[in-house]
Amino acid sequence: MDNAYQTTLLNISQQLGRKDLSDTIFLCGKYLRESEKENIKDGTDLFSVLQHKSLICKDDLLFLKELLIRIDRKDILTDELKTSKTEMEELESSYKYISPYRSLLYEISQSLTTKETENIMFLLRDNIKNIYKLNKEKCMIVVLSEMEKKRLVSEDNLQSFKAYLENIKRADLCETIEKFEKKQYQRQDRRLDLDAKLANISIQEESDADVSQPGMQNDPPLKDDQSETYKLNKCPHGWCIIVNNHDFNEARSKKIEMNDRNGTHKDAEKIKEIFHSRGYEVKNHDNVTSSKMLEIMENYAKWDHSESDSFVCFVLSHGDKGTVFGTDGKDVKVKDLTDHFNGLNSPSLVGKPKVFFIQACQGGNSDTGVPYVSDRNPTEYINDSAGNKLPITADFLTAFASVEDYESLRNIYTGSVYIQSLCKFLQDPQFLETDLTRILTKVHKKVSDEVYSIHKNGRMQSVMQMPTYKSELRKTLILPPPFIGQQESRLCHQ
Repeated sequence: MDNAYQTTLLNISQQLGRKDLSDTIFLCGKYLRESEKENIKDGTDLFSVLQHKSLICKDDLLFLKELLIRIDRKDILTDELKTSKTEMEELESSYKYISPYRSLLYEISQSLTTKETENIMFLLRDNIKNIYKLNKEKCMIVVLSEMEKKRLVSEDNLQSFKAYLENIKRADLCETIEKFEKKQYQRQDRRLDLDAKLANISIQEESDADVSQPGMQNDPPLKDDQSETYKLNKCPHGWCIIVNNHDFNEARSKKIEMNDRNGTHKDAEKIKEIFHSRGYEVKNHDNVTSSKMLEIMENYAKWDHSESDSFVCFVLSHGDKGTVFGTDGKDVKVKDLTDHFNGLNSPSLVGKPKVFFIQACQGGNSDTGVPYVSDRNPTEYINDSAGNKLPITADFLTAFASVEDYESLRNIYTGSVYIQSLCKFLQDPQFLETDLTRILTKVHKKVSDEVYSIHKNGRMQSVMQMPTYKSELRKTLILPPPFIGQQESRLCHQ
């Protein structure tokens, strides 16, 4: 751990007053569980939790800076984080982590006097019976937190809150909420318009396609029936674990020839960005040995996932048929990794989707391609479960960058072919309501349509890549959409 970095966090925590801390915890919103919020007594507690979730780290302090600029602690930004005036202006103009909804509530809380807060507490006394005991200091942040717990206010339900503001004669703040709601409707309209445009483009591309390619003319709609869909409505949704092996010096020290995986940081960065935006707690584990990899999986499997609704894991490493390698050059069976999360070993994940993405070779063969003839139409089997039990191995999806016996490809500057293609589709607004298996099929087509040049055996070769996956999912799996603020920033740049 970097001592200077930790010292900086300690200095910042010591400068946060009681109100600063409560405001900061409130602004963290969905990034913190209720149990975590209750256990935070000072700034070091808060920073420890945020570090554990990889929300702040030595090389990425954006979340911390957004929190500090929002609570108007520019002095800390200047003195401790050496933030320039230009960067502060940029921080004030847009937020990556703090949602517009959370900012709205915070802005309103700062606009209310102690007397007005007390009046709202009086109006709430029947709905929140212990409000006076919980909030002896008459703090509006506490009032809003309790209202959220009781579902009296939420991003899609601001009517009750507006009524309370009207009752205390704060029409100006009601107008602020109405402006926010109007923007929300505009965002939704833009998204619908964009979806329609993209759908039309897709239809046009398909009508122009070569009719000798089966399946292109009659692709089903992009939105899936959500009647039999895994319910992903927890906050946060669960863990997204990234095992990212780059440095294989330990393997080479044992005379095992394994090159470092340059460019893998690009994959890890993109995965972290996407799954943070979708409400997952993302945790990186860099350069781990085979035994450590198994230990990591065992620890997460033992975790209490009762307040989560899914689990996602990426393994970025070297590999062979059905295995991945630790940085010590020893292999681990993928099945041994995933078995930690079956119904016997991880009971709090029973009935919940567990998704594994394996970015690794599955052999040493290069796929040089064959003449294209036609697609086969696979037979689809559906096995409905019945009764009160589920198979031990249910609800898994394991995706591989390549089929067995073949290599996967990675660019040392831009990252791996498979992960970068996957992330591109996951960020596409057109697929926000699409089953993950259908997205993977799109990824398979994208990756397999390309021809790549690699240097192998002393000469350049033209090769191809075919990803694959196996699924024991029992329902449609639609990943949760990004938070509204992050959808907005992406849509605005289309």
